[in-house]
Amino acid sequence: MIKKLLNPFAYINDVKLLIIGVVAHLFFTFIAYHFNYYFPDFISIQKTIINFSFLDILYQNSRNVMIACIILFICGRSINSKTRCIDICNVVLIARIPYYLILLTDFVPIVKEKMDLVTKSVQINNLVVFQDPSVMTVIMIIAILALLVMVLMFYYLYIGFITVTNLKKLKQKLGFIVSVIIIIIITFVLSVLIPQTLF
Repeated sequence: MIKKLLNPFAYINDVKLLIIGVVAHLFFTFIAYHFNYYFPDFISIQKTIINFSFLDILYQNSRNVMIACIILFICGRSINSKTRCIDICNVVLIARIPYYLILLTDFVPIVKEKMDLVTKSVQINNLVVFQDPSVMTVIMIIAILALLVMVLMFYYLYIGFITVTNLKKLKQKLGFIVSVIIIIIITFVLSVLIPQTLF
């Protein structure tokens, strides 16, 4: 069981992984929509007061996933010509599951209350809220949790990519790192240049 959790890509059927990944993608996109979060780029989940529709949030999240899949697939094929598209999609979709867990903090009433207050205050440029010890405590806890889930996401991206491409050489590992950096840059630039809404 522990081995499957540490590297599901080596033990779970690719179709099952795809189903798990797609279901998680849709489920957590809905959770983000419900709690007023959105996905501007590959590594960001942000609170918003903008009334995005569910389709807008799905578009944002899916766009980031697709960009990651395309770039990692190109990198994977350059390493191993037998790399399959479904395997790369599974790596990206499954790796993002820990990343989504930060959304679940909004099920804790005090966290939701404080983060909603911070979001609204920042929008109107009222920074007095940051002088409230309880608000800063919640922000610190969320920041630590966000860092942990980010580390987990990159762990699963790395271990998954190694598994599906048979990556071994240092040069290939550097290629993977560069690819991830490119994903982050492209999705960030697109979040600035193109609308975050579908229609």
